[in-house]
Amino acid sequence: MSFPITPGEVYTLNNLVSKLFKDVGLGDLLNLQTISSAAGAGGAATEVMTFTGLAAADTIIGLTQTTPGANNLAVVSWGTQIADAVTIRWTANPGAGAIVRLSVIKAPV
Repeated sequence: MSFPITPGEVYTLNNLVSKLFKDVGLGDLLNLQTISSAAGAGGAATEVMTFTGLAAADTIIGLTQTTPGANNLAVVSWGTQIADAVTIRWTANPGAGAIVRLSVIKAPV
């Protein structure tokens, strides 16, 4: 393998590292990713946020509001998940500009 490596070599390397992690009991650690949302529009306590790269089969394990909306309110929970989107609920209308980051375990491809 020489540098820079090709996409095929990256895929092979990821598979080898993933197998090694599983062999030593670290499970899906390699498949853990964070995905940030686009800025929310606000207007209601519940909003469907866009998370480009999120698959419907990914497992959300955590959520953090990285940028509060104009009204500076806390996130209460998340709900329905589809490809590239999750429903987020705040204590009230967060106002425009809220950004949320998800921690996810990516589903096997």
